[in-house]
Amino acid sequence: MKQALLNQKEKALNFWNKLTKVQKILFGSGFAAIILAAIIMIFWISKPNYVPLYTDLNTEDAAAITEYLKENKIAYQLDEGGSTVLVPESQKYDIRLALANEGLPTGGSIGFESFNENRFGETESQRRVRYLIALQGELERTIGKLDAVDDVRVHIVVPEPSLFLKDKTDATAAVLVKIKPGHHLDAAQVKGIMNLVASGVEGLEPKNVTVVDTGGNILSTDVESEETTQSSSMTAKQHQVEQEYEKRIENSVQKMLDQIVGKGKSVVNAHVSLDFDQVEIHREIYGDNVVRSEETEEEETTNNETPGGPPGSDSNIPGDQYQEQEEGTGSTSKYKRKTKNYEIDKEEEHRIVAPGEIKRLSLSVVLDAQPADVDQNEIKDLVSSAVGLDPERGDQLTVTCMPFDRSWTDEMKEEMEAAKKRQQYLIYGAAAVVVILLFAVITLLLRRRRSLEDRIDYITEGLTVDEVLDAQERELSQEEKEKARIVEKIKTEVRNQPEKAAELIKAWLNEDLR
Repeated sequence: MKQALLNQKEKALNFWNKLTKVQKILFGSGFAAIILAAIIMIFWISKPNYVPLYTDLNTEDAAAITEYLKENKIAYQLDEGGSTVLVPESQKYDIRLALANEGLPTGGSIGFESFNENRFGETESQRRVRYLIALQGELERTIGKLDAVDDVRVHIVVPEPSLFLKDKTDATAAVLVKIKPGHHLDAAQVKGIMNLVASGVEGLEPKNVTVVDTGGNILSTDVESEETTQSSSMTAKQHQVEQEYEKRIENSVQKMLDQIVGKGKSVVNAHVSLDFDQVEIHREIYGDNVVRSEETEEEETTNNETPGGPPGSDSNIPGDQYQEQEEGTGSTSKYKRKTKNYEIDKEEEHRIVAPGEIKRLSLSVVLDAQPADVDQNEIKDLVSSAVGLDPERGDQLTVTCMPFDRSWTDEMKEEMEAAKKRQQYLIYGAAAVVVILLFAVITLLLRRRRSLEDRIDYITEGLTVDEVLDAQERELSQEEKEKARIVEKIKTEVRNQPEKAAELIKAWLNEDLR
């Protein structure tokens, strides 16, 4: 065994002695690098991997958590300005459970857990303040759950109850939110925060909640102006509809005029006012009266008056009394009633007028011609019929003839010609560069060929086959080795391609004869 080790050591020393100085340096550097890499790897593997325990902590929670870790001698690291606590990955969940048992992190707010402890001697005013602080803390925790909210503070002002109604004031609240980078709160989310705070506080209305971001921007203003924004958005859509209608009319008339006066010789502009009001119409129409039935009733009554005796007891005593009958004065009355029943001719109409009706249409047409060359009345009639012009509605049409200014077309043609010339110059320049490069490459190849031929002539000059063979057997210099290698290569090529070798020799002979 010992002899084997000695043999291995001797072999190693012999191997080391055979190495050159450069090889020894390279070998030693490689061995040292391997040892260093192994040490670094061992250190890296044994080093604990730190992972985030909690992120985005406020100052109070970060201080409490680090204090707990120090007391329990747990290794930790701080990152992101102290808002992130890193702990060894193997202890992460155990530490979280232990911190949860301690009530950490609290989220930076004191909630209703403060009422878990009884405070003797606490006045009603102090209890009210503590309740308000706890309520603010609970709202902060709830709002902080939103994805876009990084941190939040809530301040609530609840007035003292008053016996007089005139002294009563409304409760108010202010919410300060810190928005996460890359996020934003839209109007609906801000409105949700306002309603959330208002629902959690007695007597608080959403309009009395102010939401502000850390940049000092009042976000609740956007909610208040939401209806105005929607109205503005509706107005913008209405303008867009009008513009699309105008464009459709202009294209229709322009297409017709291009076929009449020629393409590019007319300009059409339209302006349309649309009625976007939705109208609902209820109408009852009554026709002529038609007698359906008629009833007539007549009655005549006659009354006769008979005179009596004088008043008194004598005239009322029974006995044989005789009274002379005189012709009395009677009265006659007539009564007539006539009843007619008519058939009612009634028509009911219920109609809803959809928005988008044209209120007014104005159209102007300019022709590139002299007034004497074009019949403007015919153009007006054609355009009026094409667009359905209604003079009673207030529609207007104007047709004007005047020569167009064509100077801009000449300038455009000149610019196009100049650009075309520049493009041609670029093409010519690129072609010239390509030709020069090809010429340079061909020249370089020819020079290399001639250099190779001269080198072959120089190497093979004065050498025989026997000398070449003898040179292979003895120790040759570097230059002689190069000559031998080239000669051997030439021989190989001659054996493999004798025809090409003969042609090459003929070419060389012809060049020598020249």
